[in-house]
Amino acid sequence: MNLPTVGFIGLGIMGRPMVRHILQAGYPLVVHSRSRPPIESLVELGAREAPTPAELAAQCEVVITCLPDDETVRRVWLTGEHAALPAMRPDSIAIDMGTTSPSLTRELAEYARAREVAFLDAPVTGGQWGAESGTLTIMVGGEEAAFQRALPIFQTMGKKIVYVGESGKGQLMKLANQIAVAVGMLAVSEALLFAEQAGLDLNLTVETLSSGAAGSWAMENLGKRIAQGDLQPGFMVRLLQKDLQILLNEARSTATPLLGSALVHQLYCNLERTGEDRLGTQALIQVLRRLSGA
Repeated sequence: MNLPTVGFIGLGIMGRPMVRHILQAGYPLVVHSRSRPPIESLVELGAREAPTPAELAAQCEVVITCLPDDETVRRVWLTGEHAALPAMRPDSIAIDMGTTSPSLTRELAEYARAREVAFLDAPVTGGQWGAESGTLTIMVGGEEAAFQRALPIFQTMGKKIVYVGESGKGQLMKLANQIAVAVGMLAVSEALLFAEQAGLDLNLTVETLSSGAAGSWAMENLGKRIAQGDLQPGFMVRLLQKDLQILLNEARSTATPLLGSALVHQLYCNLERTGEDRLGTQALIQVLRRLSGA
């Protein structure tokens, strides 16, 4: 069976391991990124480089982006001098795997539809660890027929792939996920701050709490990092803050009260003000330590 040529734009913390799984599955791969090192390492493994998003899109049947914010997503897909969507061929598939405003997703899907291109929003959760192990959860919105065509590619990167409905629904599901991620991180941080102030061993605390009703992915993975003094990112504060801003804007439009999410967003502002926004989201513990005078 001839596999479609896949183009991938955005080779950051998440994109780099994701694209490796596609390449290892045997798909012909074309890549584009602002950073040279990941391009060079992937070319050594058999990928081809495209100098612009448009040149990548013109030679691929499926184009995937994993980009940090709405501005970059809009420029790469639509408004940039060498944007991808205008260069895509009819019957090809465009996939945005970053976290993007649902309104922008719907705008891009409408433009793509007019060009006979299917557009899927397919944000992921699972962090850097899930990207590296190929066990991401992928939430997909858009045309179901296009989802079925793209499913084998998603399966190279993820363990649970869910079709959630029309364009934008994948992004809405991701925003619901980010509520649990953000507020859950606050719960883990408060529990470990309390344990720390009480003189408990943090490694033992994480091991104990992970085995009971307080157990969660955040406790087991990020709690362990806190206990070890490791604040390096699996997912950066600045990216979660971007997601929370999208979430709070969306919630405001429907008058949905999200008190916990708003509080965590404000706490993370402290890390942005102190220049610590490239740390991992578990760095929330630092804000609570400062508030406690520790």
